[in-house]
Amino acid sequence: MEDTATPTGCGCARRRFVPTIALPLALCALAVAPGAFASGHMPGFPIPPRSFADYAACKAFLEQTARDDRARAEPQPRETEPGVTRQTLVISDGVTESGEHQAAYRVQVGAQFRRRDEARESIVTTFSYDENSYRCNGGELSGESGARGYYLPGYEPIPAPAR
Repeated sequence: MEDTATPTGCGCARRRFVPTIALPLALCALAVAPGAFASGHMPGFPIPPRSFADYAACKAFLEQTARDDRARAEPQPRETEPGVTRQTLVISDGVTESGEHQAAYRVQVGAQFRRRDEARESIVTTFSYDENSYRCNGGELSGESGARGYYLPGYEPIPAPAR
């Protein structure tokens, strides 16, 4: 990459980027990182702080919340109309401890839809989710609720019929 120093009126040097290199580099960056445009996310809002008797009680709240969320997951997709399925997925690492008297729980609960697109000879998958994150620092609970996101559609070939 080339750049040149250009004197300014104040005697300081100002850097000027030479555009002959900038455009090819920008195009390469877009080609290498297509995933940058593959999703969207809107942040949530802070939850009201909550105090528990101690760290163990706060962590127990996180663990119960994780159990409740896991119970929302559907083990199999269900057909909502011919050629379309829906499945509730719960994505989380569970409750994690990051230090003495510090724990966190983050979860995405979302709907995955899969539909056949005969014109493209593909199965199209979409996923949108709600996200919550909680932290215990001692007996103090904080976090964020109401975040939302989505992934752009994914495509896979329709499997060949069994012979």
